[in-house]
Parts: sequence; structure tokens; C-alpha cells
Amino acid sequence: MKRPNLPGAPGSPRSVRHPYRSQPVAASAIRTAQRDSDERRFTAGRRHRRRVWLMGGGALVAIVLVVTGIVMSPLLTLTDIVVKGRDSVSEKIIVGAASDQIGKPLVALNFDAIRDRLSSVPRIQSFTTEIQPPHTLVIRVVERQAIGFMAIKSQWVVVDAAGVVIDTVTEKPPGIPELLGESTTDLSFSAMAETLASLPSGVRAKVASISARTRDSVRFTLRWVGHEIVWGSPENSAVKTVVMERALRVADRSNDVFEIDVSAPDNIVLQPLR
Repeated sequence: MKRPNLPGAPGSPRSVRHPYRSQPVAASAIRTAQRDSDERRFTAGRRHRRRVWLMGGGALVAIVLVVTGIVMSPLLTLTDIVVKGRDSVSEKIIVGAASDQIGKPLVALNFDAIRDRLSSVPRIQSFTTEIQPPHTLVIRVVERQAIGFMAIKSQWVVVDAAGVVIDTVTEKPPGIPELLGESTTDLSFSAMAETLASLPSGVRAKVASISARTRDSVRFTLRWVGHEIVWGSPENSAVKTVVMERALRVADRSNDVFEIDVSAPDNIVLQPLR
């Protein structure tokens, strides 16, 4: 009797492959496919992000170029200079400080040069500049206000309350008081300037001259009538002004010239000078 050929036995025409021997090959193929898929997704995401960055950067560059083109174009260049707040300072001086900027783009104006030139004008206390597109620069100035004049080094100088010399003249200027002092830096000048600054403009316009040996000894003479006012210190100027005006009404009813002492406003003293 012939024996049957068993699988795997010698002499058998072929061997039967067991199923479990093919599993490692299949798992490796799956992992390779997954890596390829992940790599394709990563590469695609990176390309997408790159496109977004390139498009955003291109748009930003385009915007910058457009804006630069507009602001540097003749559409936004300086052609007009407008001055505001000026009173005694010549408009030509103020305009001249910025005239070399005409024709330049508004964003390229040299404000440092304008500031240096205007700061050298004694009567200008402060100023501001403002650009008004498309072609205008506005300069607003605040002028120093003359508080009086003094005789310094054989000449008349007009000064403000801070002692800054804002003008030099050959004759006594009308309408402002003479400060009878020797310097703009001592305490007597400070007392005189503070007193004048505290007076109402109508009263200050009547002051012909003012003097002070110390801070507590301010006195001034009224123009036209010649009354002398003993003021004392600059403190309580508002009360002293009210008391002085009442005393002046009494003095004006006579034909005499008085020394009116309001240094103690609750106890005024009127004394004829002649």
C-alpha cells in the first residue's frame, strides 16, 4: 500500500506556508504607508504655511510702498505756512524760520531747525507746530509780555516777569512802568515783577514807576495824578487792589497828591505829599 505525501515531509512536492510567518511583513508595510502619509501631510502643511507667509509679506510690502509713495509725493509737500498768536513779533520772522522747508514732503520737515530759529527770537516765549495736510504748516506762538523797562548799562531794556530782556530801545517806551532797579536777578526785581503781574491790567497801565529795596517794601507811582502807593509785599494783592481803588476815589475828590499806604489793607493811611 502507498503512503500518502504529508505536507512538509521529505519528497513532498511543496510545503504549506504557515499563516503566522507572513504577519511581520504586512505590519512593516502598514507602518511604511503611514509614515509616507504623515510625511505628505506635513510637507503639504509646510507648503501651505509658506504660501500664507509669502502672500502676507507681499501684501505688507505693497502697502508700505503705496504709503511711502503717497507721503513722499508732491501731493503732500509743504507750500503754505500759517502763523497764529502773533502780536508784536513780525510775521516775516516767524515764516522765515520755516521758509527753507517749503517744497519738502510733510513727513520730512526739519522741525529741529525750525525750533532752533524760533527759540532765538527773544519775544517768543513758546510755540507749537501743526501739520495740516495736504500742504500747510501752522505755527502757533505765545509771546512774552512786557512787564516794564529798566535802565541797564546806559540803555533801556524791556523785560518780562521772568527778567528776560525782550527788547532794547533808545527811549523810554510808553504804556509800561519803569522798574527802578539795577538787576533782573535780585529779590527786589522779583518783588516788583510779582506785584505788577498781580495787578489788573487797567491798574497796571496806570503805574508810571515801581521800586523796592526789599521784598516787603514795594511802592509805585501812578501816572498822570502822581499818587504814590505803598504796597509792601506782593502778598494779598487782590485785597490791596480793592482797598487802593477805594482810597483813590477819596483822594481824587481833592486837589492834592497823596501817599496811600495799603501795606496793611485793614488799616490804610492817606498822607498828602504837598
